[in-house]
Formats: sequence, C-alpha cells, structure tokens
Amino acid sequence: MKILHLATHDRFGGAARAAYRQHTALRRHGVDSKMFVRHKHSNDTSVVQYVGNPNTAHRAARVVRRAWISYQEEQSRKGCRKIICGLNDPRADLLRNVDRHIAEADVINIHKVERFVDIPAFLSHLGSSKPVVITMHDLSAITGGCDYPGPCRRFEVACGCCPIMDSHRAGDYSHRIFRMKEMAYSRPSRERVAFVANSVWGGEKAKLSALAKGRRVEVIHYGLDQSVYSPRKRREAREALGIGAEEPVLCFGAHDLGLPHKGAHYLQEALVNVRYQRPIRLLTMGGGHFEAGSGYLHTHFGQVESDELQALLYQAADVFVIPSLEEAFGQSALEAIACGAVVAGFSVGGIPDIVKCGLNGLLVERQNTQALSEALLKLLKDEALRRHWQNSCETWVREHFSYSKNAAAYVALYDSLLNVELRNQDLELPDLRTSL
Repeated sequence: MKILHLATHDRFGGAARAAYRQHTALRRHGVDSKMFVRHKHSNDTSVVQYVGNPNTAHRAARVVRRAWISYQEEQSRKGCRKIICGLNDPRADLLRNVDRHIAEADVINIHKVERFVDIPAFLSHLGSSKPVVITMHDLSAITGGCDYPGPCRRFEVACGCCPIMDSHRAGDYSHRIFRMKEMAYSRPSRERVAFVANSVWGGEKAKLSALAKGRRVEVIHYGLDQSVYSPRKRREAREALGIGAEEPVLCFGAHDLGLPHKGAHYLQEALVNVRYQRPIRLLTMGGGHFEAGSGYLHTHFGQVESDELQALLYQAADVFVIPSLEEAFGQSALEAIACGAVVAGFSVGGIPDIVKCGLNGLLVERQNTQALSEALLKLLKDEALRRHWQNSCETWVREHFSYSKNAAAYVALYDSLLNVELRNQDLELPDLRTSL
C-alpha cells in the first residue's frame, strides 16, 4: 500500500505538523508513506518538495493563472460591505495534474493545501477510481472557504450571505467556493472518498455539511510521539530554563497568537483575576505578541517549530491554558498533557476529546473569563490534585492518542477504500439474522 500526503507545508503550523505526524506514524507502522509539499522544512527524505516545470511557457501560464485567481477573488468581494477575514479558495496555480508521484500512489491523502493544489482541476484529472482521503484539520474542506463558521449554518446547504465577509448576497464568494468544491468532490467515486475529522465535534459538523452528504465521514484522533512529548524530564526542563522547582508556571501557545479564535484576549482578561500568593511565571510561544499584564514573570519564546523545544516548555509548566473560542482538535493541549501539564480552557470544539475534567484538567464555558480564572487558581493552589492528575497523563495519551493507534485507524480506512468492490460484495450477501 502506497500513501501520498498532499500538504502546503510539512512542519510549519499546526495542521502541517499534524499531517507530518500522521505520515511518520504510518511509516513506523510499516506503511509506504510519502509527503508531497510546496514548502519543505524538514530534512526527511520521504518528504518530496514540488518542483514545477521550469519551461518558460509553463511558468508564464502559472503566473497568469495566479493573477486570474486573484482577480476573481477581488471581483467576488466587490459586493461585500466589509471583509472581516479571508476565505480559502480551492484553486491554485501549481499542482493541477497527475504527475509521477500521484500516479504511483494507491491512496491520495489531502491535508491543508491552500496555494499549492488546485482542488477542482486536480480531482478532475485524478479520475474516479483512485481513493481520496480528505483529512480535516479545521472545517474549511466542508464550507465555502472558512476555517470555522461559528454560529453560521449555511454550509449545511450551499453557503452564501457569508457573515465572515459581512455579505448579504446569496451568490457571493463563499457560495462560489462551495459550488467549486461540490463539483470537485463529485469527480471521485463516492465510495472512494472519505472525510476524516480529528474530533467528534468535527465529525458532527462534517455530517451536517452538504459537501460531505452521502460520503463517508470518520473520526480519527491525531497521534503524538511520546518519545519526545513525555513528562519524564520536568526537572531538567526547569533547570534548562532557569525556573525554580517550586515556582508556579503557566504556559500558553499557538502558531499565531493574534488569531481571534485562539482567544488571547480572553486569557488576558482571565489573568487579571488570578490572585496567587507567589509571582506566577508565564511561558508563551507563537507568532505575534502577548501582553501578560503586571504580576507575571513573562517570557515569550516566539514561534517554536522544534518538537524538542516545545516539549521542554510544556514539561516546565504546571498548567497549560487553551482559551480558544474555536478549535477543531486542540493539538497544543494534547502536547502539554503528554508532557505532564494539566490543562485549563474553554469547552469548545475538539478540546473535550482531549481534556477530561477530573482526569487531566478543567474546562469551563466558552468566553467565561471569570470561570477560567477560577480554574487556573484551583489548579495552581491544589498541588495534590494537580500531581494526582499529572500521574495519569502519560497513560491517557498512550491509550488514546498514540502513533500506533492513529496509524492503525488510517490503515483500516485506506484498506476499506481500496477494497470497496469486496466490501460491496459483502453487502450484497443476505442478512441471515433477518431471514431467520
């Protein structure tokens, strides 16, 4: 079985890191897995960087298509009063056809591929018989281009009148993107396509979307490398960072702290009300800036792409905070738990799949900063409770989010898509329980 993962990046950003981890888990499971990316950040020989045709005519065609897509985006947005944030257009100027890497693969696994794979053109050229798995790192695969629709439910029909674009037109840009995806997803045989959500919440959203209607939807949690993300070096981590053994330490991180759905503003509000008898050390990581306020010993590490350095920061923490307003999974919370930190955050999206109250953390109502403050204080003050929960963290991750569990679930899915004819034959057998 040969699997090819398509992604814009291999190790830059949460979705890319999750895709690379899935690829790594499969290889450790004995599967012939490769990644095909636009931007390569690792030195992994099983990751292949896309190299376009250097021919002048081909390069010119790509430039023209890129300009044309940008023009179409601008024209589509003209009728909107105000653009709150952008939408992900499924078109691109790079990978549009089936090349050698794709032809040799038995299954194509599509991840986040913006500005790399032209989904409508690619799936059209791919044909109907090649199995396609679409791993949803957010909800953009099943909407008219937004990562998170919030309270909007128009993706259940055909998008349009997009609140993210502050649009009141039924045929706006979001509707056009929706129709492009609808046409693209109709190219492969329905029985050869599967949408994979990384959480129960994501799976429920996929089943509601008109884009996934009549298609297979699975929930497969991310896996984590516990040889890296482990609680066994907590003392060394604190020594390396110059943190005292008894200091109370909070940690907060995201790829981009400035994204509104990551909730940095709500964390700032919550921190104001955390009154502790000793100064609290706060470790933050991610792009952008975070202002902790007075009373905190704050160190910001910027964007951290190294798994080892990330693990070091998590290992040094007592409590990890995830104040996200929307989160498909909550990969940072899983990483922190694997390193022995307990978690406080809002009960949204896929976070409850990872953080279980009474086992490894406390979750409170979305946007309730007072409740978040109280959860942080409880976890900092009740050292016995925190230590008890920390002792179960490693086992929880191993039992539910291991590389082997993730790989086995994907292998079973790939097998079923490849052997769809055999599965259909099984379905045609008489139901003996009914006949008896």
